[in-house]
Amino acid sequence: MQYAIANHQRVPITITRGKGCYLYDNHQRRYLDFMGGWCVGTVGWGNAAMAKAISQQVQQQFFTVASFILEPQERLAQTLIKLAPGKMARVYRVTSGSEAVEMAMKCARVATGKKVIISFAEVYHGHTYGAASVGSALTSGMQPGITGVEKLPLPTSADLAAKVLVQLEQRLRHKRDVAAVLTEPVWTNAGCYIPPADFFPQVQKLCRRYGVLLVMDEVACGIGRCGTLFASELWGLQPDIITLGKALTGGYATLGATLVTEAVYKKSKHIPHYSTFGWRLTDCIATLENLRLIQEQKLVQNSAKVGAYLLAQLQPLLTLRKVKMLRGQGLLIGVQFKLPLAPQIALKCYRRGLLVEFTDLFTLYLSPPLVLSRAQAKAGADIIKAACGI
Repeated sequence: MQYAIANHQRVPITITRGKGCYLYDNHQRRYLDFMGGWCVGTVGWGNAAMAKAISQQVQQQFFTVASFILEPQERLAQTLIKLAPGKMARVYRVTSGSEAVEMAMKCARVATGKKVIISFAEVYHGHTYGAASVGSALTSGMQPGITGVEKLPLPTSADLAAKVLVQLEQRLRHKRDVAAVLTEPVWTNAGCYIPPADFFPQVQKLCRRYGVLLVMDEVACGIGRCGTLFASELWGLQPDIITLGKALTGGYATLGATLVTEAVYKKSKHIPHYSTFGWRLTDCIATLENLRLIQEQKLVQNSAKVGAYLLAQLQPLLTLRKVKMLRGQGLLIGVQFKLPLAPQIALKCYRRGLLVEFTDLFTLYLSPPLVLSRAQAKAGADIIKAACGI
């Protein structure tokens, strides 16, 4: 069959519906979902409360330009400001995580009057040109990307982190043209790497010392994924700008957000900004309900507890010669192999009724919905172990 949808990485499974942590194909086969839509899933699929909230809004839906005051938009912005770490004061409406990163880059440059943005190699930040340039999605055929982007090595060990901090300080001291350091507080698509505990506090100190903004991209790792509502909280950070998407809506809407401090906002006022479908009212209501359910059902705590349990269940994999490392924070877990085995292990999992992803040929990537239970965690871990030969 020839498909009309442009997709160069198609998995030959037709998904037709979902319920909780399960997805079903067109043959009614059930799959335990350890993909979670790549860090999107929160309250589970087919959630009745989400459906009710969205349905009620659709019945009175209208559309107008954002020049007018729209109560659901303001309510969502106020909610995010209250929940976020640091001194967030304003929220820019966007439709996706990539767009949120683009807005963060604009704000950083305009607010500081500087042009250089420093990020880390291999870290994904989105597919639009600016986000791809600062992240890992700029292929050779797409080049050149935007100018003014510099990348430091990804500090995947304590020794490398110490060297990177020295490099960063030397760069910031050498020439005062850096607007921001932009990265994820936990490196998701780079292979589920958890930075050394003192790394980001040191990065933040350097940013403050040299007048550089700290931008935390929480699109993938935020909203409970890493066992805290914002992954920046793991390191006690107070970013100047935060980007959100993915789990912000739990998959029930198309919406992102760029949160900034009042100081950044005041200096960014004259940026041309408009997003036609940014924060449609149905999207705002869905997001507000998602955030309410996450708090009411204590899904952040569940992510921390069940994530630790899942990681423990996977520990026997380390007895295998083919497995190099296990990494995890909350319900974000990576299984790294010594050989390029991740795609074939993923295929074996599919055949056993478990959907998993891989960040590269060596690393299996797990990001199930935040409602995952201990029983489901054990069932999924057992399938992965069986697929690996245990």
